[in-house]
Amino acid sequence: MTYSSKATTLSLLSRILELEFGESRLQHYGLFEDSHSASQNADTVLFDGQRRFAASLEELIEKNGANAVVLIVGDTLLQLARSMAETGKPVYWFGCGELLNSQIEALASFHYAGDDFVASTSPAVADVVIHEGSIRYLDQMALLSKSRYLLGDSGQLILFSEFLVNDSRIQYSALPNLSSFKQFSKRLGFEELESRDLSTSASHTLKLVSPLLETHSAALAQETAGDTNLLADLHAEFTLMRDEFSSGRRGFYLFVLRRESNSAYEWADAEFGDIQSFSPFEVADLFEKSFNVDFDEELWNWKYVQGGGKCVVARLGKGSDIVAHYGGAPRKIAYFGEASLAIQPCDVMVHPSIRKQYGKGSLFFEVAATFLEREIGNTVNHLLGFGFPNQKTMNISKRLGLYEKTDDFVEIVYPVSATSEEQTLHQATINVYDPLDAVSRGELDSLWALMKDDYRDGVIGVRDAEYIQHRYINHPFSKAKQYRCVIIRSESSNQALAFAVLKEHDGGKLLMDLICPVAMMKKVISVLKQDLRKEECGAVLRLWITSSGKEEVLTAGAIVNELGIEIPCNSWNPGPSAEVLYGAWWLTAGDMDFI
Repeated sequence: MTYSSKATTLSLLSRILELEFGESRLQHYGLFEDSHSASQNADTVLFDGQRRFAASLEELIEKNGANAVVLIVGDTLLQLARSMAETGKPVYWFGCGELLNSQIEALASFHYAGDDFVASTSPAVADVVIHEGSIRYLDQMALLSKSRYLLGDSGQLILFSEFLVNDSRIQYSALPNLSSFKQFSKRLGFEELESRDLSTSASHTLKLVSPLLETHSAALAQETAGDTNLLADLHAEFTLMRDEFSSGRRGFYLFVLRRESNSAYEWADAEFGDIQSFSPFEVADLFEKSFNVDFDEELWNWKYVQGGGKCVVARLGKGSDIVAHYGGAPRKIAYFGEASLAIQPCDVMVHPSIRKQYGKGSLFFEVAATFLEREIGNTVNHLLGFGFPNQKTMNISKRLGLYEKTDDFVEIVYPVSATSEEQTLHQATINVYDPLDAVSRGELDSLWALMKDDYRDGVIGVRDAEYIQHRYINHPFSKAKQYRCVIIRSESSNQALAFAVLKEHDGGKLLMDLICPVAMMKKVISVLKQDLRKEECGAVLRLWITSSGKEEVLTAGAIVNELGIEIPCNSWNPGPSAEVLYGAWWLTAGDMDFI
């Protein structure tokens, strides 16, 4: 047999076991006693442990009665599905149909339900749902929501998985966070009946399987047609798993959860979804009622489709209208000199009809906490969150433990005065930026590289040509020519000194973005002031900026005004603290998604 480049770790593991034992064996972790007989063969110990784990799952299923409808999800649980069907229980199995054989399909109680558990429509109801192995942290919303819907009142979900236990250091993990999993399952109305920490058994399983990988590497290398990357990936994954189990970062747990039929929790029937769960028109009414402005579908698509935006939405029941939304716009950043990702929370809305309170237990809190758990922190896709919330939202979020303050957003006003010695010293030309011109794009990228180096001791959003294309050139507002993108060049040498974006604002210009070395900023602002004086006598230039960066852009006669906007950071999940981030951000009006 040969493997394609898309071969999974599971397929390779299956082949390892087949090479070792001469037949397909169970592919999940084993369950082991505290002590093992030294005289036992390692192969026997491994298989006995796996059978012991399968038997423990059968015992949990049997507690639900002889006629319980059982839904089993996962390729590695096909043997369990077969065993249950042989006892006469109605069993629905989700997995790869190619694994089925005539003996299994002949069982009257066995039903193949397809390979997509979340998208399925059969069965309509189940008494027990059992789900295998590791799940990705972003998948748990759909998995738990679907399970709750199928189980109805008092049904049981049996779920075993690897979980991220220690999230104290900055390192991405696709594993579901143990703490967040427990919180989210409770939000969906599940009661935890049982929790088993099986990490020691999982670690011992890896210890038994690892030598088999070494033993059969040569055979696997031949079968993979020379694709050494597949084997290298499997070796690396085994090493990572063993190290993380040993250090306590990773754990293996089995949960038995029950759908609470009479939950006192107000939102127990609320349905949570992500960006894939709805169409833009479904939030239009909520948006207009929340912000008292018309819903702009083009702006929405720019942010959430073109920009890869994320969100969590809530409905009061399955299929009902969306009544809460918490969104976010991803942003590439330089985090103290290192490439990273942040996300800007935005479009935070709760329908006025249920906007009764904002305490813990409110729908606002539940949606916000779910979003932060999914999107922001040490181990998920976005290390940082930042934004520009109104004062009410900021105060509520601080009180609930969701946000902490890292800076203030201020306005600097540069009155345009008559020609002065300062203005005449800086002889420069201002040219419209052409995003289709390779030279201009190269100049912009060079300016960004210089600026990024100046902010290696802080946090700044990436401002390269690709970002400028998305933020200003492709932005729906650009059709109305709201943004003027320019390159400022030395008049004598024609060298690019800076890139700037300006927008009409209060009878003058708002400097949306400024990309240049720090040492050049005040000179460039003077050039822009001089240019504005020539164009519009009496107009003023404004810049919105984080307070910690104002000294770098203050020129003679400038006035600093408070905007009443505080810059937040996530304090709900483990991540860089407010103390680390305080005064570290460089943000301007261009970092806002809505102006």
